[in-house]
Amino acid sequence: MDYIETKHVAAELRNRLKAQFPGVKFSVRKGTGTASAWISVHWTDGPSTADVDELTRPMQGAQFDGQEDRYEPTGNTITVTVNGRKVTGKPLVDGINTHQDISDDALKAAAALWSKAHDGAEPPTNEMLDACVINGHVIQENWAAPQQMWQIAHDVVLPQRWAAAKEQAAQTARPTTTHEKGEEAPEGLTLTHTTEDGTTVTGTRLGDGAADVLKRHGFKWHRKHQYWYAPGSRNKDADTEFVTAVAADLATADLKVTTVLPEPTPAT
Repeated sequence: MDYIETKHVAAELRNRLKAQFPGVKFSVRKGTGTASAWISVHWTDGPSTADVDELTRPMQGAQFDGQEDRYEPTGNTITVTVNGRKVTGKPLVDGINTHQDISDDALKAAAALWSKAHDGAEPPTNEMLDACVINGHVIQENWAAPQQMWQIAHDVVLPQRWAAAKEQAAQTARPTTTHEKGEEAPEGLTLTHTTEDGTTVTGTRLGDGAADVLKRHGFKWHRKHQYWYAPGSRNKDADTEFVTAVAADLATADLKVTTVLPEPTPAT
């Protein structure tokens, strides 16, 4: 039985993460400076740690047994591509550490949910925050406001955004229906990015709740053209992470949104 070097396992893991969680940027690094072979995986927002662990667990060749104070083989085998050739073997990986970071935007959304649950009050910075319920999730009491905002983001904001992002991806993957001339197009918002106009949102209506979401993401209203736009996004490539977060929050607010992005430029 062949053994797969850690660097090849890391390369295969990077490819699998990209395929399993499109649109999410992962940092996959091989550990250095220790006798054990480790891989660390970091990402911001997106899927939960449990989701990522489900993918990484079969790629570990060993795991640490705390009672025996030693590494025990898992018996896992993986298939990777090395120099253009498919190779199957046991991964030389003693563990894969996964860590999800939470963006400032998600923490801001968490603070907005906290304020909504407390009649518009701002989270205090120097007193104990009582336990509360946010969208059906019990948020533990905590002296530090940032820690409670972190829990709201982790337990409420990010799961909602990720679920909405997956649904949006599924809708995008479905074949689109061509409407006959004169037939009314389906209602909803359109989140678009073009080089000329940047990132814009059309189809909003007064009181539909879109304005609050878009303002939270920095969008401004263009009076002349009657649409929302993201300042500084013109003459640039689409920021897919930003667009995904906006679409997810709009969907969480019970708004139907269709995302239209330009086709990526083929690599030379």
